Amino acid sequence: MKHADKLQVIFVSVDPKRDVGNLNAFIGRFNAEFIGLSAEESVLRNMTKTLGVYHEVEKTKQRALTEDQNKHKDMSMVMNNNYLINHTASYLLLNPNLELTGLLTNPHHAPKMAKALDLIIETLD
Repeated sequence: MKHADKLQVIFVSVDPKRDVGNLNAFIGRFNAEFIGLSAEESVLRNMTKTLGVYHEVEKTKQRALTEDQNKHKDMSMVMNNNYLINHTASYLLLNPNLELTGLLTNPHHAPKMAKALDLIIETLD
């Protein structure tokens, strides 16, 4: 990607109950320069509504299998919370003034996304 130095990736978690304290480790798996953020539910609700991002909590009675709990150290937290987070799986592109300038939707194909981002950055420069 030609203009990677002009990007700042910010991952916003819409599940603060489970993600606070775990977000940096999760983000670090992708790129150490990414920033991970979350907020209280009321703040997230206002932000996602403003940006047109869908997210909701879905209560579930589903239980994880014991063998899954042993494989995943965070499984006990999932067991205690018994909910899923349904959310938009798109990348929102904001300019430096925090105005929405683009949206990358599924399917996410990294080479095509890189080309699209370069074109958008060149157009905005």
